Amino acid sequence: MMKKLLTILLLFLAIGMAGTTLEASAKTYYNSANNNFGGLFLNPGMRMQGRYMAIENGCLIDENATMANAIGLDTLSIHSLSYRYQLRLANLNNKQGKTRTIKNPMTGGKTTLTSTKWGLIFNRDSEGNYCAVVLSCNNSTPLDDITDQRKMQVTLIQRQSGQVSELMSYDITHGVSLEDGYNTICVDVDTRGVSVSIGKSELNKVLECAIPRPIGDVQVGYLVGPGACVSIERAVLTIDNEQQLAITTTPWTLEALDEYFAQSTDPIEGYWKYLDRDMQDDWLRLGGRYSLAVVGKDDGYDLIYIDGAQVKKSSWQSGMLKGHITPTIFSGNYDLTWIDATMEPIGEDAYATIENGVLLTLVFPEYKSQVRFAKVVE
Repeated sequence: MMKKLLTILLLFLAIGMAGTTLEASAKTYYNSANNNFGGLFLNPGMRMQGRYMAIENGCLIDENATMANAIGLDTLSIHSLSYRYQLRLANLNNKQGKTRTIKNPMTGGKTTLTSTKWGLIFNRDSEGNYCAVVLSCNNSTPLDDITDQRKMQVTLIQRQSGQVSELMSYDITHGVSLEDGYNTICVDVDTRGVSVSIGKSELNKVLECAIPRPIGDVQVGYLVGPGACVSIERAVLTIDNEQQLAITTTPWTLEALDEYFAQSTDPIEGYWKYLDRDMQDDWLRLGGRYSLAVVGKDDGYDLIYIDGAQVKKSSWQSGMLKGHITPTIFSGNYDLTWIDATMEPIGEDAYATIENGVLLTLVFPEYKSQVRFAKVVE
């Protein structure tokens, strides 16, 4: 099971906020301080130029002293056409009447900010391309105590090829923390667009926009504007379980595989059994001692699940897709997509090797781990 430092809980999400109860068929990923907020954050206490990240008092802290927006992405890829992402977070540098000074690393010049921005990233499909819900607070007449009113502006933006477009915005004066308290931002995404809700103790829908969901995998995360210091208390991602199950469906049965392999002359095709592993358990954990069937496809080979699942055992049935390998220009070397125990794919930088037709190694460099399978020879 690919933990990705991610504790997976099946929850019926009713966290004391109106409109947040989800159907029982949904599958929820819950990032908590106990697991370092999953893929959002992998190195507690990490320091970068102009940016500080750490786990403090059970919350993820990300402070940005640079001139540009900083973003943190969950390393989980989302396949489902619909999903919900919630962040409960606070901007600790959003106190009324306070200013922040940041330094331009290029010129050395200093800039004073009276308002800092923070928010939620969604539909991120490639470098520089994403949508975001951006929050900022301002005072209408800061020098007049009688008429002054503080408000939060919720802005929906889209960034494509380095160009940022403001799609719509909404001003809020009640039901949210207007200073350094926690608010929950929630986006409900499907093929029709996105619905944005926000609130301090109760979610209220504020924006709807027909933004097309990108084709293929997307990511979610958070945004820390220049001079902002964001504290994240909770991150919850909910996906459509039925859609995730669909990607693992194949027509293969054990009987059909037996008949097919009896006629096959491809030395790679056949049954393979778990042999051993070399894994960093804090990064990646094995979901079971799997037995696989390797079946040829036009562009490579499908890895079909036979048995051996230990994590989510009831979800896995013989004949479901467990992965795919595609030949590279190097003999015996393949690009790998692996579907983990929670039916999420791992594909980035993963690869496979086959040695002497009898040893299959699945390698996950990002997680410093590998698993080996041996060919079943009758």
